[in-house]
Amino acid sequence: MVKLLKSKMLLSLLVIVCVVADVSCKKSNNSGPFVTPTALPVADVGVYSFVAAWDKDGPSSGYDLYVATDTGFTNPLSSYNPAYVRGVTTTITGLDSTTTYYFRIKAIDGRDTSAFSNTVAITTAAPMDDRYLYIGSEDENFYCFNALTGGKVWSLTTKGDIESTATIANGTLYFGGTDQRLYSLNPLTGDVKWNALTQGPIVTSPAYSNGDIYIASYNGKVFKVDTTSGNIAWSVVLNKAQPSQTLFSSPTVVNGLVYIGGQDHNLYALDVNTGNAVWTGPTGDTVNSSPAVSNGMVYVGSSDWHLYAFTAATGVLKWTAFTDDSIVSSPTVVNGIVYVGSYDNSLYAFDATTGAKIWRTGTGGRIQSSPTVSNGVVYVGSFDDKLYAVNAQTGAIIWSTATGDRIESSPVVGNNAVYVGSYDSKLYAFDISTGAILWSAATGNSIRMSSPLLYTFSGLVVHPGVSGDQQ
Repeated sequence: MVKLLKSKMLLSLLVIVCVVADVSCKKSNNSGPFVTPTALPVADVGVYSFVAAWDKDGPSSGYDLYVATDTGFTNPLSSYNPAYVRGVTTTITGLDSTTTYYFRIKAIDGRDTSAFSNTVAITTAAPMDDRYLYIGSEDENFYCFNALTGGKVWSLTTKGDIESTATIANGTLYFGGTDQRLYSLNPLTGDVKWNALTQGPIVTSPAYSNGDIYIASYNGKVFKVDTTSGNIAWSVVLNKAQPSQTLFSSPTVVNGLVYIGGQDHNLYALDVNTGNAVWTGPTGDTVNSSPAVSNGMVYVGSSDWHLYAFTAATGVLKWTAFTDDSIVSSPTVVNGIVYVGSYDNSLYAFDATTGAKIWRTGTGGRIQSSPTVSNGVVYVGSFDDKLYAVNAQTGAIIWSTATGDRIESSPVVGNNAVYVGSYDSKLYAFDISTGAILWSAATGNSIRMSSPLLYTFSGLVVHPGVSGDQQ
């Protein structure tokens, strides 16, 4: 019996020695008992910060994060040499603008550590660099992308396609969906503040004025919505004789009037307080174009192949200009010239006072995209799959660059780049001078009428021309 006990004790001692020896071996192996984590490309870059992220490696308790200004990490940041992080993402702060940094990590658990991850480089933004781009997709998601890199910052899933182009006012983002809702979001996080039910799909874009949002729905109604509560202040049927008419024209709000086109061949000016029509301007066909207001005039296209100019206050018709097909594109007015696209495959420039044609430039397909003008250049998309840059004075094509499908989306310009969505399910960034593709970001389905909205670090909001906001 004594011999048996001694044998069992000896066996237990050997097991303990083996276990200790095995642990000792593991601790002496600098590759550690974990899978080495993978540092991920940086998607969210700021002027003085960036968000570092990595793949979780397993049951580690945390990570040591190293940040430096050189690949050898001989010039580390004192606060990150290392910094202990429990999760798989963290914001690196206290950085200098326009400076390249490098980060890597180790997984740790007690005294055990993994090998270093790969090293990721990132350059912080300049103070005036663009920050975020917002766009909707027919995959029922609304997206926020980093304007410098194309990395996805966040997305919001709805219950319908998103054709609406967003707007931002007083730090809040608004857009509509075909799920019959107007959304109010935090533009930095994507958190929903409220949504308002409009009882009809929304394919138009919201317009902001004096604490209220104006939006048109597919069921022929125009809504005024309080931005604080999401309560509907009023809703009006644009034409009671045609209450079911669909609305594609987005409202433009200037000097107490809401301008919007209807399927009943009319341009309307509504009172912002009541929604009652102040005047109605007839055209020869449906008005899917969104009106632009400039210097006391309102301009809008019609499917009767004409561009119209009305006096903004009274609706008196001043002139019409002819193209060779329907005008669904929304006009943009800059320096006394009205720029608009037509289904006749052409981009036009008309004198804003007289309607006289200044030039016409052809593309290889219909133009539904609304032109954007910046520093003497007009940018517009075409059904021939290309984005065009055209001299604003002469109409000469400076460059054109192809995407994977037609472009109905309207471009927006900022920080030496042009951004536009394509039916090939991607958002693109082009070099403003050469048209070279800087990056593309994928969504889950086509980007059709939704156009990118740009929100800069300085808080500037840059709209495309789709809803007349650019005037």
